[in-house]
Amino acid sequence: MPHRSRLSPTSPKRAGGRHAVLPKRRTLLAAVLAAGTGLALTTPLMTGTAAAATTTCLNGSLSYDHYSAEAGTNKPLVTQQARNTNWELWGKTSPSSQAQRLAGGLTNHNNGSFSACYTGSTNLSEAYVRFYSSSGTLWRVVGAGTANTGDPNWKNTTQYAFNTTTRTYPAGSVNLGTVKVPTNMQRAFKIVDTLNELYWKRGTSSSCWTANQTSACDALTVAWRQDGTDGGYWDHPSNPGDTSNGTDWVVLQGDNPDSKHLILHEAGHWFQWQLHGKKWPPVYGCENHNLSYGDSTTCAWTEGFASAVAAYALGDGNYVFDNGATYNLLDSNTTRNWGTGDKVESRVTASLLQLWGPNGPDGGNWNKTLTLMNKYVSGDFRQYFTEHRPKEGLSTTGTAKTVINNNTIVY
Repeated sequence: MPHRSRLSPTSPKRAGGRHAVLPKRRTLLAAVLAAGTGLALTTPLMTGTAAAATTTCLNGSLSYDHYSAEAGTNKPLVTQQARNTNWELWGKTSPSSQAQRLAGGLTNHNNGSFSACYTGSTNLSEAYVRFYSSSGTLWRVVGAGTANTGDPNWKNTTQYAFNTTTRTYPAGSVNLGTVKVPTNMQRAFKIVDTLNELYWKRGTSSSCWTANQTSACDALTVAWRQDGTDGGYWDHPSNPGDTSNGTDWVVLQGDNPDSKHLILHEAGHWFQWQLHGKKWPPVYGCENHNLSYGDSTTCAWTEGFASAVAAYALGDGNYVFDNGATYNLLDSNTTRNWGTGDKVESRVTASLLQLWGPNGPDGGNWNKTLTLMNKYVSGDFRQYFTEHRPKEGLSTTGTAKTVINNNTIVY
């Protein structure tokens, strides 16, 4: 009997010798049926694949050059990281769209690094990072805009800001390297960075500046312009007869920010006002105050406290002017021929620093004094020391008395 030729069931061929391949839908259905499994024909056998999300990150670190008065009267130009500074990621999600804010955050509190990321269904057509002269909503530097007619030129709420170079169709992680603050606004960003030193030592677990607030924190505003009409003060009336612009801002001008001590001294006035729940003792005789002599105990108290804030925050005993002139207020060789008593602000500063110091009677920090100031508004150093310290369990005898006596204050 002749043998009948058959196509192999595993390799069917069409005419012309081409292999016939079952469509995938049929292959799947055949496999299901071969396994004896029922499958409703209305169930889709294939589904569409969703577009994968894409993430774009612009990474780098922010730094600024600044003239350092703390380094001496030659004020060398040094570079420092811009820590806890606000950034925003801006970009276009399509070539025809407008640039929009896509993300925001703070530079790293240690090294000024940032990672500005956006995740979407398509790649960005453009992206850049914008930096502002502020830190969260807790402090800001303003003055970059135009003031109203009749107002000083620093009196406007515009922050300093700049953008990185725009990247076109950035993909994945893009390293921007070190981003430098432009020269014309480097002092504004130095102020932002320097205020970290006070915030980190604010002496409260509240995220606000003082224990008086736990939410909706007040912001410290510093106004600075290189061409400022005036500066070097806190804009608040010292007594009922004084006038001010009524902003309660710190006002700096020109080269003032070259000194971190000067920045923190003026911020220290605002900080004391906040500690007192926005109350301020009447202050007189402060028109021409000086480190080495004084006219009133009220002036010496508020100015001495502000200088102590600056030195405590920076971990030294100095006051540094914006021209680099430096005075160690804890050095008797420096202060030997200066005025004596609690009318002299440097004597108040030195007393406070030594009371709070590692060998002082207050536990090595200023925390109990800050708690005291939350409750009481001392009119001068005498009232702080003799009346209000005992109410918070702080000593006025022994080591405490020796400290103030060594600084020529005797009660």
